[in-house]
Amino acid sequence: MEEPRYTRNRDRSSLEVAQSNAYVEPSDLVGSWVNTNKSTRGIVRLILTEVDGTLMIRAFGASDPQPCDWGEVETSIYSIGVDSNKAVGFKALYDFQFMETVLAAYLNKRILVVDSYNTFKDESGRPRYFWRDHFHQ
Repeated sequence: MEEPRYTRNRDRSSLEVAQSNAYVEPSDLVGSWVNTNKSTRGIVRLILTEVDGTLMIRAFGASDPQPCDWGEVETSIYSIGVDSNKAVGFKALYDFQFMETVLAAYLNKRILVVDSYNTFKDESGRPRYFWRDHFHQ
């Protein structure tokens, strides 16, 4: 039996693109993003930069007296479909040793919607949780 080359029609490209992991242009995501909720308990700010074709993210969590700098990590960027190279979203992984956070984000018009999936690894008994934040430039 032959391995499938797509799982749904939207996976089929009308373009003649033979390269794997074709370049996705991240420019619409690049910049400084601020949470629309000034009193969020989640992420207060994101800085997205392009470094040699790779989208990098630096997140800042809500904390007192200053936001907590999570550091900079590489993202995986995604287009709207196989016939587009324009980025509309990304995924990033932060490993804090005691906790792992996966960020999955997408542009909705001019708002960046960021879903955060959080898993504690420190045997504290805290349950995994989901959090959603919205950002503007």
